[in-house]
Amino acid sequence: MEANKELDDIMLLLDKGQLSVALEQLAAFVCKYPELNMDERLDGLRSDYERMVEYWATGYRDPQLESIHNVLRRRAYRLAADAYVRYDMAHSPYTSAVRRRIDGAGRDWSMPVLRAALEGFVTDAAMLELEPEHVRKQKKNDFYSARQRLMNDLFDHIWTSQQWNEGMAEAYEDILLSPTVDTNDQQVIVSALMLSTMNMFDINKFRLLVTVYRRSTDENVRQRALVGWVLSVKEEFEGLFPEQRQMVEEMLQDEAVRDELTELQIQLFYCVMAESDTKKIQKEIMPDLLKHNNLHITPTGIEEKAEDPMQDILDPEASERNMEKVEEGFRKMVDMQKAGSDIYFGGFSQMKRFPFFSSVSNWFVPFYPEHPAVSAIYERMGHGRLLGMMMNRGSFCNSDKYSFVLAFSQVMERIPQSMRSIIDNGDIAGFGRMSETDTKTPAYIRRTYLQDLYRFFRLFPSRSQFRNPFDIQSVGKSSPEYVFFSKRIFRGTELESRFGEIGSFMVKHKMYDEVAGVICNYSDKGKDYQYYMLFGHVLLRSGGVILDSRMNEMKATDCFEHALRLQKDELRALKGYARALFYEERYAEARDAYARLMAASPETMTYALSYSVCLTNLWEYDEALKVLYRLDYENPDNVGVSRVMARALVGAGKYEQARRVYEKLGSRGVMDSNDRMNNGYCEWFAGNHRAAAESFAAYLKMRYPNESNFGMRKKAKEDIVGTELKFILEHGVTQVELEMMLDVVCAEMMR
Repeated sequence: MEANKELDDIMLLLDKGQLSVALEQLAAFVCKYPELNMDERLDGLRSDYERMVEYWATGYRDPQLESIHNVLRRRAYRLAADAYVRYDMAHSPYTSAVRRRIDGAGRDWSMPVLRAALEGFVTDAAMLELEPEHVRKQKKNDFYSARQRLMNDLFDHIWTSQQWNEGMAEAYEDILLSPTVDTNDQQVIVSALMLSTMNMFDINKFRLLVTVYRRSTDENVRQRALVGWVLSVKEEFEGLFPEQRQMVEEMLQDEAVRDELTELQIQLFYCVMAESDTKKIQKEIMPDLLKHNNLHITPTGIEEKAEDPMQDILDPEASERNMEKVEEGFRKMVDMQKAGSDIYFGGFSQMKRFPFFSSVSNWFVPFYPEHPAVSAIYERMGHGRLLGMMMNRGSFCNSDKYSFVLAFSQVMERIPQSMRSIIDNGDIAGFGRMSETDTKTPAYIRRTYLQDLYRFFRLFPSRSQFRNPFDIQSVGKSSPEYVFFSKRIFRGTELESRFGEIGSFMVKHKMYDEVAGVICNYSDKGKDYQYYMLFGHVLLRSGGVILDSRMNEMKATDCFEHALRLQKDELRALKGYARALFYEERYAEARDAYARLMAASPETMTYALSYSVCLTNLWEYDEALKVLYRLDYENPDNVGVSRVMARALVGAGKYEQARRVYEKLGSRGVMDSNDRMNNGYCEWFAGNHRAAAESFAAYLKMRYPNESNFGMRKKAKEDIVGTELKFILEHGVTQVELEMMLDVVCAEMMR
């Protein structure tokens, strides 16, 4: 929909109760765009408002004044919303073309006629089965073509419609809950309702989606309605439409609803992660699948690779190993899919250029073989085992099923004849053993529908005409639409008890800026132990850098202190507090916190190691070494223990012992850049200046492999000297020696 700031501002004024100002601005807008033909409705509304003001000015005290004012505000909203839709039709080439086509079709959209047509489809479909075979085929094609044309027109009619009245919504409610209307048609209508309400909020359409979700006995229809009302929530208009929150609060009394909303939120996250999952498949899984299969893709088609006659002699088990690697690749993808990943987005996103997808409704129509766009292909090739399995057992969303069938005939023509029988029998690795998927569960139905939605909003050529709930560009500016747990309408409701679960999921997947909106949506009464733990972990994991300014009020240490006040003996809170203190370089306090953790859990090595690091940073080397010697004895191969012990030995002046530890790390091939730098200090303080310079140079080459010689001295001064100046000076190094060491290091870098 074409954005219009004037109308957006008018709607916000109405929500705030500033009706007279909104009417003035609306009058100016209507005058500016006379083609919208809104003058008569606006004049009637202004006349009613002026009459109300006149009565009030005479001193008349009307007990219904507030309710009348609210009625006028809502009338003004309907007028502004309709003006928005008409403005879009007048200024958007795409929307105006759609509307012209619908209006030009000359259909009768009266509810009795529409309901009769929808119910007639069910009756006529049943009667078709009674016709002779030679008659049924032609009638069937004509029947489903007519049906698809009607549903395509109806879909466009609904999503481009203006505000509905209660009577219209009730008529559609009867259709959507009727057992005499086909489920496919009901699902398409619900999707059109969602797009319409997402683009321009309509309380009657919103209420209809809620009603269908609560009352429909068809799970496919019900789940679409759930997604529809969740993505249509408009918290900006809580003042205008308080019943929106009332409906939501009433639904949330049901634990099953809270469960479904929690599942839905996680599924939306997986949709957004489709791009990164695709990259993972392409980089980590597909190379092995392509390398170890027996096919060769050429510009003219797919060919089988010629078998090497020597392979069975030189490496008789190679074929079996290759097959195992191929199957392992398939298992990885299956595991990703079971976890919730959209593993097919990358492949099927390339198959959405068929004319089929130029129609909006086709992105949302459930898959059925009789669809006019695929019926001929399916009739010709639908008896093959592979195609049958893909449609019936494959976990594909509806739009991907249509993509597959449309591409199937083209692909088959380019496949070698020797492969066709294999494909027809479904004996391709992985596909032949596809597990049966329970397609009837609400979670499965919802997941595949969300995948259809994601593909539409990512791939439809005219997608900019619709408000995109998956828009990641809004991250950091405001909470994106797909993070609906961050919407104010859910604050203080029963759903707040699930915020922690959703927040933990987001932290696990490093969605730090998105989780900020959920954390900031907690009500004061909801700020419990779990809230402070989540808040603290987000700040810890993100380094305290969150785009949401509302999270800058507290530090991680503050969060964990609050958690400890609520549950003083909880080790998770104490562990988080200790880590936060360490990151803030409050080493003495961190040391004491880790000491408490050691006392509570002496078998946990990481507590003792962290305690030793704090002591080392406080230059309490002897105390640190007492603990580190024990840890090294108990964990002789632990690299972390060796690193901390080597640093403590250098600090304590035990350079020979430290050197032996660094030599051990080097011999095991586990020395990282920081080990190289710390080894440099060891050699420097021991008087081995050349060896120190070599170690520092090795550090710089590892840390900055592409840095110029000119910039390397600056890096050397910043890293080797700047961060450790006090430590270096404490070991008797003078300022002159500092400069000389930098000279020697830079000379070493030039070799």
